[in-house]
Amino acid sequence: MALFRRNRRRADTAGSGVGQEARPTPAPGSDVERVAGWGSAPPMLDVPVTVLVTTRSDRHAEVRRLVDVARTAFGTEADVRAVSYVADASPVDAFDRALPWVRTAPVDGIGSAINAGVAAGVGRVLVLVDTSVVIDATALAALAHDVGRPTQALVTTAEGARRNGARLVRPGALPWSDDRADPDDLVFGADQPVVSMPQRALVPAQCLLDERTTLTAWTAAAADAVSMAVRTRDVGSVTRVVEPGRTVDADVVDVVAAWRDRARMPVPSLGSGVVAGAPLPPWGARPVAPARRARADGDVLMWSLKIAAPAGPEGDGWGDVHFAAELAAALERLGQRVRVDRRDAHVRDDDGADDVTLVVRGLDRVPPNPASVNLLWVISHPDDVADTELRSFDQAFAAGPAWAAAASARSGVPVRTLLQATDPAVFRPGVSSGPDAGRVVFVGSTRGAARPVVADAVALGADLRVHGPGWEDVVPESSLGTPSLSRAEVARAYASARVVLNDHWPDMAAGGFVSNRVFDVLAAGGVVVTDPVVGLGEVLDVPTLAVAGSREDLAALLDPAYPWPDEASRAEVAARIAAEHSFDARARVLLDAARAERARLRR
Repeated sequence: MALFRRNRRRADTAGSGVGQEARPTPAPGSDVERVAGWGSAPPMLDVPVTVLVTTRSDRHAEVRRLVDVARTAFGTEADVRAVSYVADASPVDAFDRALPWVRTAPVDGIGSAINAGVAAGVGRVLVLVDTSVVIDATALAALAHDVGRPTQALVTTAEGARRNGARLVRPGALPWSDDRADPDDLVFGADQPVVSMPQRALVPAQCLLDERTTLTAWTAAAADAVSMAVRTRDVGSVTRVVEPGRTVDADVVDVVAAWRDRARMPVPSLGSGVVAGAPLPPWGARPVAPARRARADGDVLMWSLKIAAPAGPEGDGWGDVHFAAELAAALERLGQRVRVDRRDAHVRDDDGADDVTLVVRGLDRVPPNPASVNLLWVISHPDDVADTELRSFDQAFAAGPAWAAAASARSGVPVRTLLQATDPAVFRPGVSSGPDAGRVVFVGSTRGAARPVVADAVALGADLRVHGPGWEDVVPESSLGTPSLSRAEVARAYASARVVLNDHWPDMAAGGFVSNRVFDVLAAGGVVVTDPVVGLGEVLDVPTLAVAGSREDLAALLDPAYPWPDEASRAEVAARIAAEHSFDARARVLLDAARAERARLRR
């Protein structure tokens, strides 16, 4: 089985989808303004009710209907105003100048519409109603009556579905839109644009692409302002005639992730478990619903290890596969149940049964599974990992201490250092014999890029032996080894070589990501020469590891006369690596983290 295609770089592809960065949202046209807040707090008007009618820019014909309803409910002199917003590149209808428009130009999204609509001040109660809602004067008046906290009307869609507010059944995941026939009256936030709140609860709305998240975030923040939960109220017949699609981008993911420390809202009639729907492009956030589901009992958890390797023979040779297999075996030795999901199985129909999702982050961004604890372990290509991705997981780890520290400071979430590892059952001191004995060895593919450490060794005339595919036209024929080695053969090569060469991708070296090859060589009782890695001496201070910062350094280290430690010293290093840097040691850290997060989520 080949071992030479670990975490290959992949050319960027057009489009957006799960595992790709979201494209930036196109800037609104010059006549569409994003209103992110207010220059100063809106005036508190001495009027009973302010009614804000919001409308998508292609539904202006519906504005008069709601203005008339509001004036019937609160009087012809009521404070009624209308704001138009663009959503999903909606066309802009003409503005009827007889209507009470705040401005005769649309703004960018419903969050901007809310902020623009209240900037001139609000009465003692603010009522928001969108033209996508059908409501009569009696129901609108009931929504504005005795309002001490943010309140959403119970809504029925045109298809008969219920929308009873957003409930946080899994903190850190998209809230559930309560669809029960007999809902509780306290929710986390609103999910429909038919809302009232007292003047003192008014806060700016966030300008997000997703309408539901905008409304939930706004009303939850307003509820916090008055130290109360959002309430739902049955005010009579309220129908949502059209609902926008969900649009989840990085800002939406960040807002939702910020709710991770909020208390969940269990739904006893439906159980305390959570099932997840399909990922929403382009960022892969998944909607959730409460459900009764079986969980592993006691300390036995069901783990899903997500790796970037493709299914089938194409992915069999990826190092990610072996990394995951060795980690899975370590977790199983701790009594856990584990399955490894390659790229085609990052989202499964049955993943609601997973207790822990562990993303071993290489090339692919994987959507968290909100039905489980979500752990992220960045082991390579850190430049591909966005701060939003880090904030999406319950706990994040990184194999590079320098990158972990910088990412923690930058993202605002703790990223713990968890170095790569080795399997001492495979990589252990052995017999120093065979064709690699006493030679300079490199094991790996050309990976389609320059590998200076190999090129320098060739230039120096080292007694080099290179194992892996693609080297036929790169190194002298006398240096060609075997195109494919088994794990046991790799271990023997490391134990037999006089020196093993190692290198890193530039972003990994800069972030302090020490290749697992280094741990493997040291555990096998070998000596390794590597390129510079930030903080390497603080992570591994052993006499069988040396850094070549230049060709001159490499020449000295590859000299057969170089005084490397004797066999006994190498065995001592190997024993230390086996004790401190095994997959068993890493599995214990991950299991502790999973148990802690599971306990938090079940509070």
